[in-house]
Amino acid sequence: MAAFDPTDTVRMCVSCKTCYAPNQQFCRDCLVELIPVERIPYTINSRYQLERVLGRGATGIVFAATSLESGKEVAVKIIRASVIADPRAQDRFRREAQLALQFKNPLVAAVQDFGVLQDATGYVVSEYIKGKSLREEMQRTGKFDVPTAINLLSEMCDALDAAHKSGLVHRDLKPESIILPFKTEPTTGSLNPLVIMVGFSFTKFGSGKQFVPGTTARLQGQGQLPLRPTYLSPEQFRGEEADLRSDVYSLGVIAYEMLAGQPPFAAKRVGDFGVKLLNDKPQPLRQFNKDINAMLESEILRALEKEPMDRPQRALEFKRDLSNAAHLS
Repeated sequence: MAAFDPTDTVRMCVSCKTCYAPNQQFCRDCLVELIPVERIPYTINSRYQLERVLGRGATGIVFAATSLESGKEVAVKIIRASVIADPRAQDRFRREAQLALQFKNPLVAAVQDFGVLQDATGYVVSEYIKGKSLREEMQRTGKFDVPTAINLLSEMCDALDAAHKSGLVHRDLKPESIILPFKTEPTTGSLNPLVIMVGFSFTKFGSGKQFVPGTTARLQGQGQLPLRPTYLSPEQFRGEEADLRSDVYSLGVIAYEMLAGQPPFAAKRVGDFGVKLLNDKPQPLRQFNKDINAMLESEILRALEKEPMDRPQRALEFKRDLSNAAHLS
């Protein structure tokens, strides 16, 4: 299939999320009018054809795509040019994407390719994981029972620890970043992971400013904060650098939500959310789930401490603490 001009606009069906070339007006399956998504290539370097939207993040959009070389389905994250327009940001993007290209772990979707286009738009190609997201499972299940939550969180910790040891920080960990893969027939010596982590961010949120309600709203409008910053650590929300302890915080939010049925902080306005995040303490977990013992509640709340030094310093430390606390039940 021929490539389209890089200035063309991808058009998407709001119903099925399928993407079409810019000259297409209606979805072939749903028969609804298509809407433009963004001024990005419909094909990437004549190699990857974008098919449908998988999700939107703070720095870009993730598409299911087809590799025109292999015919296989892949995931392509398109990173907005405004996020990596600065040469230093591009250098950082290339450096971390190269690390990710070399990193291989069965609990993390493998990065297969990356690049920066002429208009400074970045892209990262990863293996496409078939399954449902933790977000979808949360919506179906509500609160998780403690053993199931601990099993899933343990593998998330293993995935993060392996990435951290390779020099990678996720920076955008949320339930949509965790895929519960569809089970396949096991082969001798192979793993059947409960979770596979996707969506590592190779860019930084924010601009290094201390939190001011109006400033945060402006940064969000520039695409530098997630539309739902529920899972960002306090330091990320302030625009400071994220390290592995920021990922531990995000995992703490996920753990809290899995067991409480709601995140520790929520607000309709980003500024109001920031005030809560930076100043308030989460409500006790056992207020929402009577099956949680005091020690497990304490360990999850420790991961949600405002200061990075007060949290578990490594993902494996958080895993050990969760496991030990859960076995006291």
